[in-house]
Amino acid sequence: MAPAVAADPDGGGMSDIVETLLAAAGLPAHPAEVRGHAVKYPDLRAAVDALYAIPEARYAVPATRFDARPGEPGWEQ
Repeated sequence: MAPAVAADPDGGGMSDIVETLLAAAGLPAHPAEVRGHAVKYPDLRAAVDALYAIPEARYAVPATRFDARPGEPGWEQ
């Protein structure tokens, strides 16, 4: 019985995932680039998942969202 994801020599089966993600983003990539990203993908994915694993940060607003409109009392100070 064959594995669900075919193993590739450098990416441990991650090349298909990386190709799909790049295609969804509209980013072309040479097969060598895909293999390079496939090698790094599991560690990068784990690092991103760890950012959301902190219970205290579950309801926090990400730093990428900043509302510069005045509205809070004392904002002008």
